[in-house]
Amino acid sequence: MEKFPHLKFLQKVTGKPRLHGGGKQNPQSAQNKENRQGHFGYLSGRTSQIKSDWQNEINQREQLDLAPLDADVIPIFLKINPDLIGYDFDLKQFGIEVISQEEEGFIIGASLDGFNSLNEKIQKFLDDERGGAKVADFWEIVEGKHWKPSHILSDKLKSIWRTIKETELYKLEVGIAFDKPIGKTPDPNKRGFESKLEKHRQEQIERDERFDERQEEFEKFINHYGQITSSLIDLEDSFCCEVEITGKGLKDLVFNYPFVFEVSEIDEVVGLSSDLDEAGTLEIEVMAPHGNSPEVGVIDSGIMEGHKYISPAIIEGNSKSYIEGDVSTADYVKNGGHGTRVAGAILYPYGISSVDQPYQLPCFVRNLRVLDKNNTLTHKLPAELMKEIVEDNEDCKIFNLSINSNVASRLKHMSSWAATIDSLINRNKVIFLISAGNITKDDIRHYLINGLNYPDFLEEPFCRIANPAQSSFAITVGSVNHASFDDADCLSLGIEDEVSPFSRIGTGIWGMIKPDVVEYGGGLTVSKTGNIVSGKEAISPELVRSTLNGGSAIGNDIVGTSFATPKVSHIVAQLLKLYPDEDVNLLRALVVQGARLPNNFFINPTSKSIRHFGYGIPSLERVTKNTHQRVTFYNVGDIRAEEGHIYSLNIPEFLRSPVEEYDILIEVTLSYTTKVRRTRQKTKSYLSSWLDWTSSKVGESFEDFRDYVLKEIEEDDTIYDRDVRNEMSGWNWRIKSDSRGSVGGISRTNSTVQKDWTIIKSHELPNDISFAVRGHKGWDKENGEISYSLVVSIEVLNSNLEIYEAIRIENEVEIET
Repeated sequence: MEKFPHLKFLQKVTGKPRLHGGGKQNPQSAQNKENRQGHFGYLSGRTSQIKSDWQNEINQREQLDLAPLDADVIPIFLKINPDLIGYDFDLKQFGIEVISQEEEGFIIGASLDGFNSLNEKIQKFLDDERGGAKVADFWEIVEGKHWKPSHILSDKLKSIWRTIKETELYKLEVGIAFDKPIGKTPDPNKRGFESKLEKHRQEQIERDERFDERQEEFEKFINHYGQITSSLIDLEDSFCCEVEITGKGLKDLVFNYPFVFEVSEIDEVVGLSSDLDEAGTLEIEVMAPHGNSPEVGVIDSGIMEGHKYISPAIIEGNSKSYIEGDVSTADYVKNGGHGTRVAGAILYPYGISSVDQPYQLPCFVRNLRVLDKNNTLTHKLPAELMKEIVEDNEDCKIFNLSINSNVASRLKHMSSWAATIDSLINRNKVIFLISAGNITKDDIRHYLINGLNYPDFLEEPFCRIANPAQSSFAITVGSVNHASFDDADCLSLGIEDEVSPFSRIGTGIWGMIKPDVVEYGGGLTVSKTGNIVSGKEAISPELVRSTLNGGSAIGNDIVGTSFATPKVSHIVAQLLKLYPDEDVNLLRALVVQGARLPNNFFINPTSKSIRHFGYGIPSLERVTKNTHQRVTFYNVGDIRAEEGHIYSLNIPEFLRSPVEEYDILIEVTLSYTTKVRRTRQKTKSYLSSWLDWTSSKVGESFEDFRDYVLKEIEEDDTIYDRDVRNEMSGWNWRIKSDSRGSVGGISRTNSTVQKDWTIIKSHELPNDISFAVRGHKGWDKENGEISYSLVVSIEVLNSNLEIYEAIRIENEVEIET
């Protein structure tokens, strides 16, 4: 693998904001002074009515035995110019705190001063006074409280909302907004550092005090109706917790508590259990990993550490139980365990029977037990657990999480579990690999009985990836069949390299490409005489088994995405061994860069194939070893919004010969992480800033491409001619950067790992190919740096033509910094 040559930076020197207040006007907004007075008189009337209704509510609360609330903090549902969503339109100047961004420009908010600031700005706008212009972006204010349940409750709670009983207790997870971020730490190398640092520290103290006040107020509110049953998890723009509350309190929380943005049922978190008992044993010589090998944290049901196939990979003293009241780290799950199997799949990704002897284990595994003997997580809020585990294990960079909620992930807000994982990945520079989740045999049987055949039933909403697999920065792993099965009684559901019938599919939240990749996690069969769904040894992966409850040391007796995921963790561990000092975004990018869709979907991907397989089955070989027919370049860097970094590759002349007809594959993967806000929706609002990549057109010079990128970033005058560029041929990227690409409905820019590929005839190759990584504004007004990695591969297909050495020599120049 080669470091990227011809590295150029295009920094924004001067710039016009890409978007500003007073944009497109709603048809009901004024076109003249008379209309303006009518519209904003209407807004002022709405705020007066809402304030009056709220005051009446406050006056009655004590009599109705409701928890006390602040009379000046009023819930509000408003619509602003939709073009401003994602750019964190500043509502604080109107005395409004953003609670949640909704669809089509709607915002759940809370007026912190009884609408005084908003009404003042409206009056200034009507009087044409300075300071009132931005109120023009207010389009609508909704009266009443009827809107709140539909925007705050999960789908399940919405379905039972009318039947909520006031005296019954409900166990729920609640999300509370706290939209008071502070700026970044001042740069010690810049002028005035000491005074800026003191100001920053004071802002941090004030922010923490306000945050504590918000939590105390919320706790008093909940204690009026029940109790908080978990820790409060700080996600910077919000906090979350589990509560036990009466139906009366639940209704008051949803309708009247100003800062709530999400109320949902508590997910049941489970692992898999085996129902087969076909196992064996094998005598092999096992050697401990090399001393510099990484350690993979296995967050699971524990590991049988004395197992002869695993014990050399365990570092004594690093194991820990996170189950309250149970310090044991053993895997007590019946019928072979769960965490033991996961650890075994990391160490023996292709099974044990096929390994050469003596076998040197590829890495260490760290036993982090969170599931009890019943294979369930019952003791802690998952978000709290993830934070505690990462902070306790600072020297561990890879975490395998083969456990999920037993239901599909929700599509509105990132869950507290997934958002916490995103924050930890970005802040602590770790990598999580998460199973996509499993559909049970009973559910598959139900679909088949009701006429939904394989793989059609996977399109059902319930079969969507399970929480927390929707995490934006984690590598989510689904499963494919590794074999087919057909005998007198049973037939496998799907053939080799088709999606496993139990594997939950994407896309993920907000159209993200999920799962990211897939691996071989086994398959299932259906009886030829009925709809009996079962597993078979022939189509189950060979895994290490715990023998604490009896049974054999290895077996092909269970299937699931739980056991596909550790095979990808194995790849990441090998990559970390090769690139110990690089950013984790390089590891993410390389896993996806090495993935390939099975069957003909690599040549002609479809929306369904992306939802089933993500980017495909990863190959360690493809991303760690250049061949005579393949060369890969990479770079890691940091970028800000409204900056561009341009990379260029020279193509050898012999490869561009007009008489040649070689098929040339070009693959590009961008991976990045940022800060996140859980109260925001859509990728480009959830992220503090967002990145994308673009390429030069066929035959476009570096200079012309540079002018195009500058024009896109800065909107400045350049010699770039859009009409001329539009007439040039593109590269026919398979996915493209919007949903109008060849894979309909899927856009690579909705994800934080963005891969695309194209196949071009060698004689059509230009002298050079250029790529630009571009930064775009999100909600981060401080415009902090974003870590990213870019990987580009060039490969000649179906030929022994040697291209590696020629491309390497052609690009053998010093990296410009």
